[in-house]
Amino acid sequence: MLVGAGEYHEESGRPARPRWAGGTPALLSSLVKIMQPPASMASKPKVLLVEDNADVRRLYAIGLNQRGYEVKLASNGAEAVDRVASERPDYILLDWLMPLMDGREVLERLRPDNIDIIVISGQPAPQEMPERVRSWLTKPLTVDELVSEMTRARVS
Repeated sequence: MLVGAGEYHEESGRPARPRWAGGTPALLSSLVKIMQPPASMASKPKVLLVEDNADVRRLYAIGLNQRGYEVKLASNGAEAVDRVASERPDYILLDWLMPLMDGREVLERLRPDNIDIIVISGQPAPQEMPERVRSWLTKPLTVDELVSEMTRARVS
């Protein structure tokens, strides 16, 4: 709290210099609080959506944005590998069957990282889940199903 504003020195009659109650630690604490972004500006979870079908990609991107996610897009596996390094997503929603580079090759090329990878595919899940894949969802999917799975992945 700022104290001394509007006060005057008795001897000189000049305005007193305002100071923070509690000294420097209180000042620093107050500045830290002021400089923190409001909750509405807190960082959104970042999703890299890798999908070769432009309509599906657009539909999921719009829905995820509306639900508070920052969505980055890749239309094939090669793009996905490039974007992971620059975007550092929290989640990768990875189509399994794509031209240029399929989901399996994307997984082989990605460095192990703390990224939840969820496969979204028209193919049923294999008997043995590929390494580093958190879950496998079969299309068609709603955006709410994607959000539910991402929430479940982050909690576990």
